[in-house]
Amino acid sequence: MPHSYHQTVLPSFDELKALAEKDPEQLEALRRQLSMEFIESVPKDHQGPLLAQQSHIDRIIERGNNPNHINILLGHELGKQFVRFANSLNKPINEHQAAEVIQFPNTNNHTKH
Repeated sequence: MPHSYHQTVLPSFDELKALAEKDPEQLEALRRQLSMEFIESVPKDHQGPLLAQQSHIDRIIERGNNPNHINILLGHELGKQFVRFANSLNKPINEHQAAEVIQFPNTNNHTKH
């Protein structure tokens, strides 16, 4: 079933730029609001990983000294995640972790008492 949510209208680039210059706290509040609106719009079973990822992004943003530094930190993190994703896709099958295969009992061989 599709999820409905209130979608905040994104201001124009010029309005966002002015907001960043005049009231960065309000811009940050808008970023958090839009992020949460998106997360709340997806099925509940997908929200947990998205909330964890958003928390990770928030911690990276908090480490930044200025907007340019934040962009560099986020770009670096995106690069690391891209490499992890690419490695998992390109990992040869023989390098995957082996698993023990166990035989389930054959229910057809049981006799009824």
